[in-house]
Amino acid sequence: MVSKIFSLLQFFTLFTITFAFTEEATALLKWKATFKNQNNSLLVSWKPSSDACNGWYGVSCINGRVNRLNITNASIGNLTNLIYLDLSMNQISGTIPPEIGSLARLQTLHIFDNHLNGSIPEEIGYLRSLTELALSTNSLNGSIPASLGNLNNLSYLFPNENHLSGCIPAEMGKLVNLVEAYLEKNQLTGHIPPEIGDLTNAKVFYAFSNELFGPIPAEIGKMKSLQNLSLHTNNLSGLIPKTIGNLTKLKLLYLHANQLFGPIPSELGKLKKLNHLLLFDNQLSDPIPSELGDLKKLNDLVLYNNQLSGHIPYELGNLKKLNDLVLYDNQFSGPIPSELGNLKNLNYLELSNNQHNGPIPSSFGNLRNLQILVLHENNLIEEIPSSICNLTSLTVLYLSRSILKGKILQCLGNISGLQNVMMSHNNLSGELPSSICNLNHCKFLIWVETI
Repeated sequence: MVSKIFSLLQFFTLFTITFAFTEEATALLKWKATFKNQNNSLLVSWKPSSDACNGWYGVSCINGRVNRLNITNASIGNLTNLIYLDLSMNQISGTIPPEIGSLARLQTLHIFDNHLNGSIPEEIGYLRSLTELALSTNSLNGSIPASLGNLNNLSYLFPNENHLSGCIPAEMGKLVNLVEAYLEKNQLTGHIPPEIGDLTNAKVFYAFSNELFGPIPAEIGKMKSLQNLSLHTNNLSGLIPKTIGNLTKLKLLYLHANQLFGPIPSELGKLKKLNHLLLFDNQLSDPIPSELGDLKKLNDLVLYNNQLSGHIPYELGNLKKLNDLVLYDNQFSGPIPSELGNLKNLNYLELSNNQHNGPIPSSFGNLRNLQILVLHENNLIEEIPSSICNLTSLTVLYLSRSILKGKILQCLGNISGLQNVMMSHNNLSGELPSSICNLNHCKFLIWVETI
C-alpha cells in the first residue's frame, strides 16, 4: 500500500533535510529512531559507523549529498512520532494509504502537486493533532470524508484542484479553529451546509468552480472573521442573503456566474472594508442600492449580465478608489450620473447595452486614468462632449449605436494611445479629423453612417 504513494522519486526533501554535508547521516539516523520497529531489516544498513552514501538501503547521493530516498517497504504507519510530513511536488502516484491514520502526532501533512488518485481515507480523521492538511492539485476523487470533522486543531485545509465529488459534509462545521478552507476546482455538489456558519474563525472560504446548487445559507453571516468569500461559478440560486452584511471584515466577495436572483441587498453597504465585489452573470434585478456608495475602499464593482434596472445611483461617485465599473447588459435607464466623473482612479468603465438616455457627462473628461470607455447600444442622443479629448490614457472608445449627433470631434486624433474606436450607427456629421493619421497605435477604426 505504501509503495503506491511513498515511493519517493527524485526526492530531495522528505523531511526537509537542510543539514550540512557532515550532518546528513545523523539526520537520517534521528529519523530512523522515530520508527516503531527498530529491528526493521530493511534499514539495518543504517549505522553510525558507515557512510550514508555508500551502502545504506534506499539512499542515493550526488557529489556526496543525499538527493534521493526510496524506502518503499518501510511502512509509513511505523512513524508514530512524526509531526511534519511534506511529500509535495514529487510526482508521487497511487492512493493515500489508510495507515496514514496511525500518525497520531502529525501536525502538518502536505502532499500537494502530485499524481495521487483514489479517495481521501476516512482514517485521516484520526489525526487529531493535525493543523495543516494540503492535498491540492492531485487527482483525488470520491467525497470529502465526514471524519474530517474530528480534526479539532485544523487551521488550514487545502483539498482544492482535485476531482472530489459529493456534498460538503456538515461535519466541517466542527472545525472551529479553521482559518483557511480551499475547496475550489472540484466537482462538489449539493447544498452548502448551514453548519458552515460555525466556522467563526475562518478568514478565507473558497468553494468556487464546483457544481454546488441551492441557496447560500443565511448562517454564512455568522462567519464574522471572513475576509475572502468566493462561491462563484456554481449553480447557486435564490437570494443573496442579507446576513452577508454582517461580515464586516470582508475584503473580497465573489458570487458571480451563478443563478442568484432578486435584489442586491442594501446591507452590503455595511462592508466598509470591501475591495472587490463581483456579482456578474446572475439574474439579479431591481436598482443598485444607493448604499453601495458607502464602500469607500472598493476597487472593482462588476455587475454585468443581470436584470438590474432603474437609474445608476449617483452615490457611486463616492467610490474614489474604484478601478473598474462594469455594468453592461442590464436594463438601466435614465441619464448617466455626472458624479461618475469623480472616479479619478477609474481604468475601465462599461455601461453598454442598457437604456441610458441624455448626454455623455462632460465630467468624464476628469477621468484621466481611464483606458477603456464603452457606452454603445444606449439612447444617448446628445453630442459627444469635447472633454473626452482630455482622456490621454484612453485606448478603447466604443460609442456605436447610441443615437449620438453633432460634429465628429477633431481632437480625438490627439489621444496618442487610442487603439480601438467604434462610432458607427450614429447621427454624427462632418469630416473625419486629419489628426486621425497621428494614431500610430490604432488597430481598427469603425466610423460609418455619418450624415
